[in-house]
Amino acid sequence: MDRPQPLGILPLPAGWLVLPGQVAADPELREAREALLAGMLPPSWPAAWRAIELAAAGDVAAAAAAVDPGSGPEHAYNHFVLTGEPASAARAEAGAVGDPGLAALVAVAGYSLGQGPAEGLPDPAGLDGEIAAHVLAAHAAAALEAGDHQRALDALVRAEHVAAPVSPVLAALLLGQQVSLLQEVRGADDEVVAGYREAITGLDGRDAVRTAAGELTLGLATAHQELAAAGAGPAALHEAVRAYHLALRSLRKEGHPERYAFAHSNLALCYLSLPMTEARDTLRRGVAVQSLREALTVYTRETYPREWASVTLNLANALQHLPTTHPVENLVEAVGMYEELLVARPVDADPLGHARVLANQGTALAHLGIHDQARAKLGAARELFAGAGDDGAAATVEEALAGVVATEQAAAEQAAEQEVVRGTA
Repeated sequence: MDRPQPLGILPLPAGWLVLPGQVAADPELREAREALLAGMLPPSWPAAWRAIELAAAGDVAAAAAAVDPGSGPEHAYNHFVLTGEPASAARAEAGAVGDPGLAALVAVAGYSLGQGPAEGLPDPAGLDGEIAAHVLAAHAAAALEAGDHQRALDALVRAEHVAAPVSPVLAALLLGQQVSLLQEVRGADDEVVAGYREAITGLDGRDAVRTAAGELTLGLATAHQELAAAGAGPAALHEAVRAYHLALRSLRKEGHPERYAFAHSNLALCYLSLPMTEARDTLRRGVAVQSLREALTVYTRETYPREWASVTLNLANALQHLPTTHPVENLVEAVGMYEELLVARPVDADPLGHARVLANQGTALAHLGIHDQARAKLGAARELFAGAGDDGAAATVEEALAGVVATEQAAAEQAAEQEVVRGTA
């Protein structure tokens, strides 16, 4: 097997495939490999690598059909990766005899495809470069599966170290995995933010890793958002907004709908959390509403019920306070959304969640002047909060309810005065 190999750079499963042939001796193959190692798709794919081209484009079935597993050890391995067939596994193992690097890749593929235990992963000792990094990344995955985060992190650090001299793009990707794991385990901090920035810089402008860079940029955005929630202030929110916008350049709805919707919903929350100190700042609420609506094109009640409920609630709340020339239409839409949520979140399943929706809907109805319905909704919310022991929320709703009653009384007194005036006239 000619080395170095661009392992881990292309999206899976293409990122596990190896480049067959005597690459160093063929100018066309050598140029294409240099592009891949640099994180770039080749300007033109060599005909001999048609299967890898198809796999990189996401057509795994066609890629498997384009591989002749009997053409050599690398082809046998690639066929195993693309099909997972036991017969291909046996052929790949036989073809890798005498090549420790390829044998290690076959073992990793077996584990990753669920055909071998973690104990069967090869020892990275004696391996080097991108092969050692690939094996160490598999050990990290096994450690995560076992719940051992520190062992996983140690393996990823070692993998980055051995990959850096021969495959800097792979090293950047491995750094990104480390940072994501750190954020998951201990939350966001300055080290996490710096790690994301370093990894993203290592992938910047490289089209073969555009999606991976978008994912890391999304991670950076969530890190800034976490820091803002922990008290870092508006500056962190502004950084989060910037990162979410950058991530959305790579994570398009057509190819990555879930991540696209996640980015839009979180971007909206950042906008809604920013303080409004100037008149133009009110435009942020409009942008937030647009992002929430966009997230709901992916998050439907049927396919993503939890995400749909969360985004719908945020959208209804935002519509209540959206500066606009047609507030009645927004309030009516918000009331309808709250009603949908009350059906989807029944009181028996989530009393406090149901109460919060009732309280928000009651407020919207009060703004519309539909006081009788507002009183009923707010009263029901108050009883649920009190029954659950949330005295603070119950008191807040009681205050809102008192405001509705006072408004009704004032309206009644004004109507009576006007009737007296008409009678006098």
